[in-house]
Parts: sequence; C-alpha cells; structure tokens
Amino acid sequence: MIGPAAISEPTHGRLEHLYEISKLFATFTSIEQTFEPALGIVTKTIPLRSAILIEAEGDHSQMIVWPSEGQTSAELQSVKDQAEAAHSYLIGADSPESLRLSERTGKTTLPHQPESGENLRRRFVVIPLVVPHRPTFGTLTLEGARALDKGDLMFVGAIANQLAIALDRDHAWQRDIARREDAESGRIRAETIGATTGRELILAEISRDTSAALAAENASLYERAQQAVRVREHILAIVTHDLRNPLTTILMTTAILSRRPPAEERRRGFPTAVGRIHRAAERMARLIEDLLDFGNIENGRLAIHCRAEDPGPLLQETVAGFEVATAENRLELTAEVGSLLPKAYCDRDRVLQVLSNLVANAIKVASAGGHIRLRVEAGDHELRFAVSDDGPGIAAEDVQHLFERYWRSGDALYKGSGLGLAIARGIVAAHGGRIWVESEPGKGATFWFTMPEVGAASGPTGASSVG
Repeated sequence: MIGPAAISEPTHGRLEHLYEISKLFATFTSIEQTFEPALGIVTKTIPLRSAILIEAEGDHSQMIVWPSEGQTSAELQSVKDQAEAAHSYLIGADSPESLRLSERTGKTTLPHQPESGENLRRRFVVIPLVVPHRPTFGTLTLEGARALDKGDLMFVGAIANQLAIALDRDHAWQRDIARREDAESGRIRAETIGATTGRELILAEISRDTSAALAAENASLYERAQQAVRVREHILAIVTHDLRNPLTTILMTTAILSRRPPAEERRRGFPTAVGRIHRAAERMARLIEDLLDFGNIENGRLAIHCRAEDPGPLLQETVAGFEVATAENRLELTAEVGSLLPKAYCDRDRVLQVLSNLVANAIKVASAGGHIRLRVEAGDHELRFAVSDDGPGIAAEDVQHLFERYWRSGDALYKGSGLGLAIARGIVAAHGGRIWVESEPGKGATFWFTMPEVGAASGPTGASSVG
C-alpha cells in the first residue's frame, strides 16, 4: 500500500514551489514584478547558473538574461549563443544572425552555483513558449549547475507552460489597449477635421469587434485559470481528508503499544521505535491541519468561535503543553501575567494554536540553557500577547518576509513547511488583531499579536467566517 511516506521531500518541495509560482503568474504584471520572483523560487528547487527568456514579436526579438554571480562573460556568451540558435530553430528563423535581437539583463542575479562537472547537454534545457491556436512566440532557456533529472524537467516544463499563458494573456491585453487607443485617436482626429469617412467608420467597427473578441478570449483564459485553482483546491481537500484516517489509526495504535510493551520487546528498544513512529505521525497530522487551515484562510472560510476568555489561563496552558519539549531541549519556559487584566474576546483554541506555533518556533532556534518568556499586557481596548526568546535573532532583510506563505530564510537551521506564521497571521487577522516581530541579530526575537478586549469587539458571541 502506498502511504503518505511515499511522497518524497523533494517532490513535496516542488509542489509547494509550483503552487507559489502559479499564484504569481495568476496576477502577471511584468517580467520584473512577476517572473523574476518566480525565478527566485525555482532556484530553491533547482540550482541554476543562468536563465534566458527570448520573446519574438514579428521580425524583432527581445532577450532577457539572468546570469549567475561570478559567471564569466565567456561562459555566459556560450549559453546565449546556444539559446539564440535553439530559439531560431524553434520559431522557424533561418539562422541566429537573422534575429533582430535587443538584449538586456534582468534585475535579479541568480545565486552563485558551482558547476557540477556533468555533461553540458544534460544541464542545458530549452523550452518553447506555446499556447493553443498560436505559433511558438518565444523560448525559455535554463542552464543548471548540475545534471537535470526527469523530475527537474517536469518541474520547469510546468513553469514554462504557465509562463507562456501569462505572457500571451498580457500580450493580448496590451494589443487590446493599443487597438482601443488607436480607435479613440481615430475618432478624435475625425471629429477634429470634420471628415469622418466611410472607411474610418468601417475600421472603427472592425476595431470594436476585435476588442470584443479579445475580451471574450481573456475572459475564457481567466475562467480556465480559476478552474485550475478550483481543481487544485479540490485535490488538496481529497488528499488531506484521505490521509487523516490512516494517520489517526497509526496514532491510536502507537499510543496503545507504547503503554504496555512486553518485557522482551522493551529490551529490544521496542518503545523507542514506537515513539519515533508516533512522533512522525503527529508531524504529518500537524502538516495536514496546517494545509486545511491555510486553504480556509486563502478562501476566506476560516471559522472562529469567539467568547470572553481570561488571558492568563491561555498562557499557562501553553506552558504546560511544552513541558516535555522544553525539558528535552534544556530550556526554561515561563509565563508572566499582569494583574487585573480584562478578558479577551477570542476563539480560545485558535489563540492557543497561535501561541503554540510561536513557542514551537522559539524552541527550534533556542540553544540549550536558553529562556523563552510568554507574557500578556493590556493595551488600548486590546490585549497584547508576546513570545520572546534569547536565540540568534532575525536579520532585518528577513523580517518583512516572515509571515509570507512557504517562505523560509536561507539561514534557517531547521526544516518546516513555511506555513506556520502565515496561518498565525490569518488567525490573528480573523479576530481583527495585528501580528508583528521585533528582533535584533544576536539578541533574540519577540513576536507580538493582539486580541480585542471584551466590549471592544463588535458582533455577537458565536461562530464567524472571516477572510
């Protein structure tokens, strides 16, 4: 039977990155604002030495080059020559010299990737940019720092397909704008000179018909993109639902086995093995819950059930829940609760989820003998919760990205899905609160979030769904 463990970590990473890139292309604005960030995500999965995009417009072509740090001009020129030759072949040009190329370098510089020594043919891939009912209009050339395997080729092929659709949609939109501007200029010119001829009227009518056709095509492309998103969400819902049942069985079974192992099995290390299985299953179960929560946040369907809650017990329960983890890591976890605090209007379980996420992250970065401190204080019609650690702190350039989905710092010393802080932000926002971090490298970090005070929050006690 194929279980969740059959989904390899590289495959899981590619799916996460492909999802992130598809979100970027769904709101395509320009190469710099959309494809360059997507290229940065690609390098997290595949080490690249260069990337070259060539777009053809009539007898003109535009080449955009993203080189690698430290890549020599001779090395880059060799790749550019191969990209031009492949582009000429794929779009039907006679030779590279027949292309009227304008060249520029992208703003993004790829991180330095040393060559692996593999055969260049296995590191060099050229993907045509095509869409239905249109000729090839460009190529995407990628040079890997190592040989590209089948999974790499499928990954970059999927990205190239989405890029082609995004570029074609943008070109159609630009053509539509140009036609509208031409039609409007013609109308104004005709009114100015008072000589609107029958030919101009016919051209204006043709322009309107063309614009209507392009608008219909754009609407169709948008609907197909939305359908793809719906299919993805449906598949995610099925996978998470079908994974939860076997995981529940594993967790129940390991819990039973760990309570009463036979004496002989204890000597063989049976409880240790069962404990490892149980912890692995718990991590998988948490990932499934994170995916479900994140999907609900993205779709604006996160349900919260608010009522008046004392803030002190929320902190004490969080401390109790991490007694084993802090003891194993030789850390001190304390809670400080001020006196005469007002009650918070919140969903108790969701606030505990945010606190647990922040404490778990603090445990991962803290060194043995470190201290993690929880505290809550009253503010202006709100309560401010804080989780502080004396770990390595967070670089200033990383702070602005911390709450983005799937984002992970290059300096991170532990693995994770990159969803925890994004989910925490969604939960806090659903309560009408704020979340932020204060940190200085080498001096730890403090994560803050707010919850409304009872009486300050609007709406009756009960369930609500907030986007």
